[in-house]
Amino acid sequence: MPPLVERTNKPIFIVSSGRSGSTILTWCLGQHPNILPQEESNWLGPFAIDVAIGYQRGTVRGERGQLSANFIEREEFLSRFGQTINHLILGHRGQFEDRDLRRKAGWFPPPFNVSRSVDDPKSRWVDGTPENSFYIYGLRRLFPQALFIHLVRDVTDVVRSLLNFFPDGRNRLVANEQTAYEYWLRKVNCCVEAEQAYGPEVIYRMRYSDIIDQPETAMRSLLDFLGEPYAPECLEPLAQRINSANVPVDFNPTDPATDPTIVERARKLSDELQKTSQQRQASASVAKKLEAEFNQRVQYFANLEAKYSDAQQVVAKLQQELETLKGTAHDEEGGLPQQFHPFSSAKELQG
Repeated sequence: MPPLVERTNKPIFIVSSGRSGSTILTWCLGQHPNILPQEESNWLGPFAIDVAIGYQRGTVRGERGQLSANFIEREEFLSRFGQTINHLILGHRGQFEDRDLRRKAGWFPPPFNVSRSVDDPKSRWVDGTPENSFYIYGLRRLFPQALFIHLVRDVTDVVRSLLNFFPDGRNRLVANEQTAYEYWLRKVNCCVEAEQAYGPEVIYRMRYSDIIDQPETAMRSLLDFLGEPYAPECLEPLAQRINSANVPVDFNPTDPATDPTIVERARKLSDELQKTSQQRQASASVAKKLEAEFNQRVQYFANLEAKYSDAQQVVAKLQQELETLKGTAHDEEGGLPQQFHPFSSAKELQG
């Protein structure tokens, strides 16, 4: 049984464009005695939006709303959900690393050991979901003490990998070269804005090339940022290839249909991230921008229910009008064919 330890609500999120080494870095950190590796959590970011929508519903009536009447602030509301999630994940460590449970479920065992010893405290966890790049603000609301690693890989290498990666064994992750560059830009721009907004105390830029070329130095620096002592076992997963795209050496990703301005933008940003240092000061203005964008997304999804209800009413009204028109036509023409459908007839006339 895992030891009973104080559970720190300070998870680690590796954010990146995807195909940048986030999986292997997750398992590297997961070899640390105090860090529990996790599978990807593509639900957590959208969940932060859902919780914020719930808070909005609970406060919209002011003194007649339960949350507002109890003077519960949104920050506390979201962070309490984060505390519960943290408790659940750390509390299910035993189940997560139980190979028999995975075998019974028909799943493969983890690629590496989850724990080296039952005495490993594993008081925090690491998650390498690339999609979390879009939800950094929301994740910080769920987990105010979370730390982020922006893992950067040269865009050309990422594009080559994307074009040779088939998640389900049949379909490529991206359709073509331009889509691959746009995919990289969307995620990396979000990570860069987070660097600017929250500064190096919260988000740490790590170059994939450093992990490959100088692994021990890179890992020592990263663990120092995380506030954890160096553990040499964190380097052991680097000896294996997992989740690899297996890009052929002679593969040429160039597509003449690709917009050259997209490629130029991506390569320019990639070069800057590889060659320049991270901004040392957090920017309050960029932080406010990310907050405003989060609030806009919350409002958008909160309004969808009302818009759906309005659309249903419009559909019901149109159906009534259609029935009226069919009845009028029947009276005037002395009956319609049994299979008559006005929309299909209109298509036939157009054809």
